[in-house]
Amino acid sequence: MKKSYFMLALVYLTGIAAPVNQFKVPPMMQRLISELDISLTASGWLMSSFALAGFVCALPSGVLLQKMGVRRLGLLSMSILLIGSAVGGAVSSVPLILFSRIVEGVGMGLFSVAAPAALSAWFPPEKRGIPMGVWSTWVPAGNVVIFLSAPFFSMSGWRNVWIFSSCYTAVMLLMFFLFFSMPVSTTGIAPKTQDRHSLDVFKVREAWSLAAIFLLFNVITISIKSYLPVFLESVRGFSTVKASGILTIMMLCSMATAPVAGIISDKIHSRKIPVIAGCVLAIVSVLIMFNAPPVWTAVSLVLIGVAGGAMPVGIFTAATELFSKPEKAGACMAVVVFGQYIGMFIGPVLFSFTAEHTGWSTASYMLAAIALTAFFASLRNSAMK
Repeated sequence: MKKSYFMLALVYLTGIAAPVNQFKVPPMMQRLISELDISLTASGWLMSSFALAGFVCALPSGVLLQKMGVRRLGLLSMSILLIGSAVGGAVSSVPLILFSRIVEGVGMGLFSVAAPAALSAWFPPEKRGIPMGVWSTWVPAGNVVIFLSAPFFSMSGWRNVWIFSSCYTAVMLLMFFLFFSMPVSTTGIAPKTQDRHSLDVFKVREAWSLAAIFLLFNVITISIKSYLPVFLESVRGFSTVKASGILTIMMLCSMATAPVAGIISDKIHSRKIPVIAGCVLAIVSVLIMFNAPPVWTAVSLVLIGVAGGAMPVGIFTAATELFSKPEKAGACMAVVVFGQYIGMFIGPVLFSFTAEHTGWSTASYMLAAIALTAFFASLRNSAMK
């Protein structure tokens, strides 16, 4: 059991490298808009290009998991992530930066599938609530790291933020190579033990229903993380450090909530309740965030942070429980990740376009409608008990 928690910590710290790379753009968004001479709408592609690669490779990553195993897929994904980050920090043109973001997105997409498969191998189904609760905080944890550090690294140029993310990725790639292994009772989902029927998971309606709900939720969270700093700087008059720092409230609340949600989910034997609660909190949060006085900003971030901790726990755990074998759990997670990345792709472009052409308030009402849709979809979902 001690080794299983060591592996959880290793996978978790390695996984943080992905959101560190993904979300190094939002704290620098105002500076990038100015230095690259792009519009608010066009800036959305700096985030959406990352997600584009994620949803393109999400389903193929389930197949790669079958052929390569967790360890090799994890090493491949981190290597790709490192290459993308290094390229992005070395180039100057917008097309090349967008290309580097696509490469980074491939790395994150692959690791998003490899990690839950690793955890499902190390923890039995009845004990997965806590590790999945911990794993659910990998994105907010990476957000906290980069949102707090980026403004300081960028004092002498935005490229220093790319250097920092590359260094962290390189260190964790080395640690994963040296210390990660699969349980003795498993084979790391190697080709010799591949279940030929594993890919039938892609035909299971329940997996796709989970993916649809997670898609909607990610449209909301990625929009907030990408553009709340811009809103606070341009409309509320916040400094870059203050706008970036206050957003960490959201991530810290997610990190605190997710393990607790995992424990509660195990005790009440329900994956649906955390998801429904997350949808309700998201509706309230987005209505406050862009419409109430600045004093309410922190409150709205607490609400969406709690939602961001509770909802993925229900989704991830339900996905791994649809099938007992690690390879099928991994394939099911590929479907969920596919939905996640579509949401992350749509969110920044849709929100930035709406905000630029109709105003921030209208954009917030759009997010509330999306959260309401996710709420009703969760009520009707049969994949979660």
